[in-house]
Amino acid sequence: MADNQLPQNASAHAPLPEGMPLDGKEPRNIWKTIGKVSLRALTYIMNTLLTILLIGAVCGIIVGTVFCIYIKNYVDPQIDSSLLVGARSDNTTRMYYMDFETEDDRISEDGTPVELESERLYSSDNSIWVSYEQMPKDLINAFTSVEDHRFFDHNGVDWLRTGKAVVTYFFGAGDFGGSTITQQLVKNLTGDKENSIQRKVQEIFRALNLEKEMSKEEILEMYLNIVFLGNNCYGVQAAANTYYGKDVSELSLVECASLAAIVKNPTKYEPVRHDVVMYEDENGEEHEDGNRARRNTVLFTMHQYGKINQAQFDEAVETDLVLYKADETETNTTGHINSWYTDAVIADVRDALMEKYGYSSYTASLAIYTGGLQIYTCMDPKVQNVLEEVYENDDQHFPYATSGLQPESSMIVLDPYTGDVLGLVGGRGEKTQNRILNRATQAKRPVGSSIKPLSVYAPAVDLEVITMGSIYDDVPLKYTDAGVPWPRNLPNVYGGLTTIQDAVRRSVNTIAVRVVEDITVDYSFDFLKNTLHMDNVIESYTTGNGQVVSDKDLAPLALGQFSYGITLWELTAGYDIFPNEGVYSKSRLWYKVLDSDGNVVLENKPDYEIAISEEAASIMTNILQGVVTSGTGRAVTVDQYVNVAGKTGTTTADFDRTFVGYTPYYLGGVWVGYDMNQALSDFGTNPAVQIWDKVMTMLHEDIFARVRSGEETLKNFELSDRLVECTYCRYSGLLTTSSCWGEKGYFTKDTVPTEYCYGHS
Repeated sequence: MADNQLPQNASAHAPLPEGMPLDGKEPRNIWKTIGKVSLRALTYIMNTLLTILLIGAVCGIIVGTVFCIYIKNYVDPQIDSSLLVGARSDNTTRMYYMDFETEDDRISEDGTPVELESERLYSSDNSIWVSYEQMPKDLINAFTSVEDHRFFDHNGVDWLRTGKAVVTYFFGAGDFGGSTITQQLVKNLTGDKENSIQRKVQEIFRALNLEKEMSKEEILEMYLNIVFLGNNCYGVQAAANTYYGKDVSELSLVECASLAAIVKNPTKYEPVRHDVVMYEDENGEEHEDGNRARRNTVLFTMHQYGKINQAQFDEAVETDLVLYKADETETNTTGHINSWYTDAVIADVRDALMEKYGYSSYTASLAIYTGGLQIYTCMDPKVQNVLEEVYENDDQHFPYATSGLQPESSMIVLDPYTGDVLGLVGGRGEKTQNRILNRATQAKRPVGSSIKPLSVYAPAVDLEVITMGSIYDDVPLKYTDAGVPWPRNLPNVYGGLTTIQDAVRRSVNTIAVRVVEDITVDYSFDFLKNTLHMDNVIESYTTGNGQVVSDKDLAPLALGQFSYGITLWELTAGYDIFPNEGVYSKSRLWYKVLDSDGNVVLENKPDYEIAISEEAASIMTNILQGVVTSGTGRAVTVDQYVNVAGKTGTTTADFDRTFVGYTPYYLGGVWVGYDMNQALSDFGTNPAVQIWDKVMTMLHEDIFARVRSGEETLKNFELSDRLVECTYCRYSGLLTTSSCWGEKGYFTKDTVPTEYCYGHS
């Protein structure tokens, strides 16, 4: 029987044996097939998943690497709060001056520190540190409940709030929010409130690190002592004094809630002006806003988190605040008035702390006033005392304006060889307040012709573009459409052919402009900005109304008419290059700052760089001596006893008068003018020259006495031994003949005239 035939006794309709195929072959294993297909599908899925995971891992590594590089290059995760540790015990900061036996000791800073006991710094009433233990529990609970109710549980960052804040930032209002109290402390320490991803990432890392270095109580204590609470109040103690006239430990529940309410928006929620504010919504319904509404929110939150019970909540909500009304005779000062010098040091050290440690202005000031620091200043008490004597007794020492309103003035005295500030005063009369406008270091004014030696003649002599005997034509460069000549001289006359020496002596404007054109505006500007480090000269700035202003132009550089002006400190420090053989010395108010344990917090090391050649410096000194002996500065009298060189300055419309002068012992600058522009027409003689002469005469008295007694030899300006002295013709600049009007001058061997004048032969 054939394999595919049915058995003889089988019915045609009988079922096939189980598992037997129609064609009579062996049946295939269907499950095996399904298994193979499933295995292939699973393998494909697994390969796909592994590929996705691999891609994700690679992307994660790339993103992580990029993030790490970003963190390394753009995020500073550290913040140093150690300087505020001293504030917890309200330590007193002390100021010192260095007692040097010789000038060499001053240069090497090898002196004996002596405390300026009258200049000790104490905390002011609006920045008083209070310990965590002194703070009432309700105050702690009020702030933590409304600002960061998981404060005692997280590690510096509340990741749930941060996640919500990220979603809000990218899809909502565009503000990060979600900051913990630790993050807020970081923000308050640095003053950085920029709404950017970089700032937020940096804040997070700093908060995490801060939590590793400080306990929760320490963080909360520091936060509550520096948080801004409106009305110039920093910290809860200052706020308790201002708003309620009591110590923070005595605050009631509702008063605690009212302080916590301020943080969200001090302008809107401080209780003096904003206890209750009613407003109508778009439907005309009245709503309550201000401190009351916000503090009720604080109280509700405290109740919500179990910090107060229902009865306490109900009573506090119904309680009205009773604000403290200070007596009009009360003042927020300690009663001690700092010297002008101390004020300047505080401002400069504050800026240095902000730059090095990333502190906010307030945090840096708090560290200075209460951190127990030791600040070593460059002050010479003798110089400072003379300045204060002259300026406080201004009615005796100052020239008098007959118009009635007397002009203001400031003066600064530097060591001519180190640039260190020996003394300064920022205003005339007795100083009655702390940290007010210091006209010597902060006020920016145009300085007139006193800028010419720095912006015009020094670089031109150094480049050998001019010599003392170079001849320029004193005539206007142009005329306006109305026929007015520019620039105008003072007095308004033009002298024709003029030597550089005579141009500086008489302060001729036309020649200063012509010399700047010869050395180029770019070179002159760069010399002031980058060589003499006058940061306040402006290359280009667009004002709010779209006007572009710049000091890179002829009028500012040649005539001193700067857009916003420079400080007297900047101007005077620039003259240091002349007595100091062409070397620019960074001008300093202080040497170093130590913390309460004697560790170095800041160092202000000397910084020297060559600005012009020694020969150019000597030539400029000789030219500037002529200004004093027979030029615009001839009102100086102390030059009868000691070498003096200097330059006067008068600005447009006679709003400002300046004089910067130096001897072999001191370099000083004086400004006279009105804070609100007003002409100084009452003064024929430059009052800045007269004040300078008075101070310098007093400063040199001891020196003259020692010279007369034979204890020491009087110093003179020392000219470079590489200079050549010769007599030149005042009208040609060439060597004189018997018919010439000659003048003695100094030249380098490359610039000394070699031809004789042919115009007078």
